[in-house]
This record gives sequence, structure tokens and C-alpha cells, in this order.
Amino acid sequence: MTVCTEHSRGHWSVKWRPDAVCLPFAAQIFPIHIDSEPGNSLGATGPLTKMSMLEDLDSLAARIGQMAQFTRQLQAERSALQARLGQLEQERNALRDQLARQQADQEAMAQQVRGHSAELEAARTQADALRADYHKVVSQLQTSQSQSNSLRTAARAAQERIDAVLMRLPGATQE
Repeated sequence: MTVCTEHSRGHWSVKWRPDAVCLPFAAQIFPIHIDSEPGNSLGATGPLTKMSMLEDLDSLAARIGQMAQFTRQLQAERSALQARLGQLEQERNALRDQLARQQADQEAMAQQVRGHSAELEAARTQADALRADYHKVVSQLQTSQSQSNSLRTAARAAQERIDAVLMRLPGATQE
């Protein structure tokens, strides 16, 4: 239930009305006076006078002026907040675009790194194969040199034996 004011025959009165809707702050801005009309269950005393009604009207006019100023302030704040919201949305969109670009760049770099890693692994495998071939060739060269040295030694030894046999033959010249 809500308290509402009514005017009848020059008097303001407060009645309990279940169908009325009032805002809580309105009672603070627009104070009401209660009279002693019969049937008033609130127990107020004294009728309203013209002077008190004029004071109430002046007070009401001042309060309406305050409300109008407050409304203008709220509208200005709302406009400022909407402008700020627009700026923040633009910043958010710019940051979202920047993030998308950075993620794309990062993915491209990751792809490039994967490609370079594969190339590096292939180069390492090739280097390992070349190193193994090198060691095999070096081993073969050493074996060949060893065999060559053995053959030279055997050839010298054979030459010396042949020379020795030829020297023992009749008619050979002695040096």
C-alpha cells in the first residue's frame, strides 16, 4: 500500500491507496502535509493555511528547480559516459585487431620455426651421414696407405732379394 495526496475542497489530505505507485525519493523532494480531515487514519493535526501552502509551493518550486538541474547533470553525465563507452569500445576493437594481428604473426613465426627446425634436422642428418662417409673414407685411406706402405716395403725387400740373386749370378758385376 502507498500513501498519496489528494486535494478536495481546498484541503490536501493523505490517504492510503493500494493502487497508487510512488517513488521513495519523491517523498524526500516533495514533502507533503497531512491535515485532520475526518477519516484520516494517520492522526495528523491542523488544517493547511494559505501561508503554509504558499511556502510549500515555493519549496516545491525550489525542489523542482533542483530536480531539473539534477536531471540536466545526470543527462550530461550519461552523455559523457556514453562517449567514454564509445571510446572504450573503439579501444577494445583496436586491441582485438592488434591481438589478432599478433596471433597471426606468432603463428606465421611458429610455422617458420617449424620449417627451419625441419631444415636444420635434415642438415644435421646429412652432416651426420657426411661425417660417417668421411670417417669411412679416412679409414679406407689409412688402410690403403698402410697397404701401400706394406707393398713398398715388400717391393723394396723383393728388389733387394732380386739384386742379391743377380749379384750371385756368374758374370754379374760387383759394385
